Amino acid sequence: MLRLLTIILTASFFAALGGAARGDDVTAVRFGEHPDMTRIVVETSAPVRTHVMTLAEPTERLVLELPRGARFDVPGLEAGGRGRAAIGAFVFDEHSEAPRIIFDLTGPYAVRSHTTLEPLPNGGYRTVVDVASVSRAAFLQASGFSDTDDMADLLSAISSDLSSPAPPQHTLPPSCSVVRVVIDPGHGGRDPGAPARFGGGHEKDVNLAAGLILHDLLEATGRYDAVMTRDTDVFIDLNERPRIARDLEADLFISLHANASPDSGRSAGGASVMSMNGRALDRARRQAETDGDWVERGRSPIATEILRDMTITQKVEESDRFAEMLLTEVGRTRSLWRNEIDRANLAVLIDSQIPAVLFEMGFLTNPDDARMLNDERQLSRLMNAVVAAVDEHFIHCGGGDERTGYIASAAGPGGRSAR
Repeated sequence: MLRLLTIILTASFFAALGGAARGDDVTAVRFGEHPDMTRIVVETSAPVRTHVMTLAEPTERLVLELPRGARFDVPGLEAGGRGRAAIGAFVFDEHSEAPRIIFDLTGPYAVRSHTTLEPLPNGGYRTVVDVASVSRAAFLQASGFSDTDDMADLLSAISSDLSSPAPPQHTLPPSCSVVRVVIDPGHGGRDPGAPARFGGGHEKDVNLAAGLILHDLLEATGRYDAVMTRDTDVFIDLNERPRIARDLEADLFISLHANASPDSGRSAGGASVMSMNGRALDRARRQAETDGDWVERGRSPIATEILRDMTITQKVEESDRFAEMLLTEVGRTRSLWRNEIDRANLAVLIDSQIPAVLFEMGFLTNPDDARMLNDERQLSRLMNAVVAAVDEHFIHCGGGDERTGYIASAAGPGGRSAR
């Protein structure tokens, strides 16, 4: 019980032990299944101190905090894998401020013990965490522990449940009854974007035309609730655009733009896709702190920080996954300026929760691209490629076939409802 109390009362993350080698690489992750508990063994190349805690939201998880600078270097595993018994999938979170291994739990489990051991022959330093099944009530009490909670009630509940483990309660994945895609035609109103060079409209006009086509194509599938940040020639502040997606609880944010390259002239052409870079990631963290995301009464600052970082990591991974799919589908339709994801620190990308990409559809400074972007038939073909990427991205939830017919009610700029 003293060891359990020590684990629960840990109120800050620890740095590596003095003199430890730089990197403190994770070199192995193993699992042991026992009648009354599941054991997690994490080997590192240097001795480390770790912090461990369980989280109840959004699903049951166990988080092992590692020293700053730690990397994941497990042979045969890129950044995660599968566990056993109490442990489902696990992943190494490299995007968080301090490295963490996040373990999905197959039900409510509490930490029974947390120890460090010297290396075995030809092995690394070992962090050992044992977890045992508990009731849902005890799991909720122990997870994201705040030192203002009632310790006597907490320890009593956990002690009772560890002596009489309850069967695991598996958590179902979240529902995909409504898949909401926010389409953001870049620029607008007093901000024309790149000027027309070979006839047709300015960038703001091209972006709006593409957005209206994409909106109608997505709605026509019957699988998506498509919402536009603007459906007329109005100006919307850059920071307001992702906020619209947040307010509507969107599943994906696509910002449409047309490129221009005075330096490369007519030689630059093709489509490209942008996602967050490291500086944008830092901005997303700071914005989340300013907005007070995930701050709830009774939740410890540590749990809040972990939840924030986990959500941002998931946003980055889903953004990149969609960006790759978009490049693939668009590449089947037309040439690409870049065949890999561009990284950028752009305001429309830095919401801490909504997966987001910026799609540069082509160059208005390239005559072939300009003609394509101002041709409704060719632009429709390009937007069909975007729909194909959206279908692939949301294939895990059936493309939102069980939609509820959500109608946007948030009034956009100029008093118009977001479409």
